[in-house]
Amino acid sequence: MGLEVELSELTVSASTPVVGLVVGVLTTVVAAWLPARRAARTSPMAALREAASAGPERAGRVRAALGLLLCGLGGVALVAAAGAEDVGDGGAYLGVGVLLTLVGAVVVGPLLAGVVVRGVGAVVLRLFGPVGRMAGRNAVRNPRRTGATAAALMVGLAVVGALSVVGSSVVASASDQLDRAVGADFILDTATEQRFTAEVEAAVRSVPEVAGVTHVSAVSAEITTPDGAETAEELVAADPSYALDMRAETVAGELADAYAPGAMSVNEVFAREHGLAVGDALSVRFVGGETASLRVAAVTSDDSLLDQGAKYVSLETARAHLPADLVPLSSVLFVTAVDGQKAAAHEGLREALAGYPQYSVRGQGEYKELLEEGIGQMLNLVYGLLGLAIVVAVLGVVNTLTLSVVERTREIGLMRAVGLSRRQLRRMVRLESLVIALFGALLGLGIGLTWGVVGQRVLASRGLGVLEVPWGTIGAVFAGAAVVGLAAALLPAFRAGRMNVLRAIATD
Repeated sequence: MGLEVELSELTVSASTPVVGLVVGVLTTVVAAWLPARRAARTSPMAALREAASAGPERAGRVRAALGLLLCGLGGVALVAAAGAEDVGDGGAYLGVGVLLTLVGAVVVGPLLAGVVVRGVGAVVLRLFGPVGRMAGRNAVRNPRRTGATAAALMVGLAVVGALSVVGSSVVASASDQLDRAVGADFILDTATEQRFTAEVEAAVRSVPEVAGVTHVSAVSAEITTPDGAETAEELVAADPSYALDMRAETVAGELADAYAPGAMSVNEVFAREHGLAVGDALSVRFVGGETASLRVAAVTSDDSLLDQGAKYVSLETARAHLPADLVPLSSVLFVTAVDGQKAAAHEGLREALAGYPQYSVRGQGEYKELLEEGIGQMLNLVYGLLGLAIVVAVLGVVNTLTLSVVERTREIGLMRAVGLSRRQLRRMVRLESLVIALFGALLGLGIGLTWGVVGQRVLASRGLGVLEVPWGTIGAVFAGAAVVGLAAALLPAFRAGRMNVLRAIATD
């Protein structure tokens, strides 16, 4: 039950550093192509004019139109992905939509900077009076630079937002399916390859409050379908009571019939690929044993995260066609408690397995916590890697503000001369950094939430049926972006505050 992946070896191929080096160099060269081309086309006389630094107005309009076009096409692709009936088509549309909206947001960033920064400034900077207003105006003085600075933060937070939505939806969907599908009170499993021996099963059955135990194991088999295709499969061999302990939904037939002698079930995708229906016969060769002709008694739905794609057969059928020494021991035990004795059964099972620490006893609530913890650990790993992108974004903000402080040296000197204090100057620089970071956070989280919602809709037919938006995580990330903005402004603000007023005024 569930998916377990064991990583026991570290493998680094020779192509990994080579590909990383090539991609890094090519990315840097491509990123420098447009600025280099623009610099080469600038005439010496135009470069001497300060107004030329803002760039041609026509180029800004073309860029804005291109960005809006890309965002529009990306939005159309995302809508098509959300409405696609096939997961493959939906995934393709989603990939195109993500790429187009991401590139479009970066391209249209300067246009959005003026609108969003003014909106953020009206809410946040109003509290700081004239200093806040100056910070807001400085942030939109060069929209192209502001958009480029916020783009790095936007990309990282967009991925964080999308993954948090998908991860939370996986947990919510699995929890919902556990509530609806699992009928057993307890699930006994192990994190190792060790199976449940007869001695351990006897200890489980010795608990007075245990009413029933269902054995679940995996059997290797080769299936030959009526169309002549041969596939290697892992069949879920279980007691007939497993139909009640794991109530898998069917699109044809009854799951309980699949545990009858000479019968089995197949999943929906397998049945569609090979044109199977209830009543069809399959040739099943049990690896190491005999070949049997088994009738398809049920077709299970693939709209599930639990036992997705499983093919069920009874343990008795497996034992009838395998030598005794090849019949696998149980990998999971489902236990049902006597009515009204669930708490006592839980305690009794823990005591019975106290001498076997490799086995764990979990109720449905504990299994949900385990699932949430596993997904959380995976997301934390991804968040850690994305933290590197945020570090790059911080460096970008620092560079932008430092360059801005240098360019405005004379302006800063004049403001200091007319009464602006060092403290107010440093606050102005910090507020400018804050609104840039909040601009990137709003854009990134907005795009990321859209990606996450569409991704959930694409995977809805594969069991991700519940949409869960982790507003707490989104709020924490947004607040973290504000902290990042303030931290990035420390050095530029310190440098601006230390400027000598007379030297700053004398600067050309």
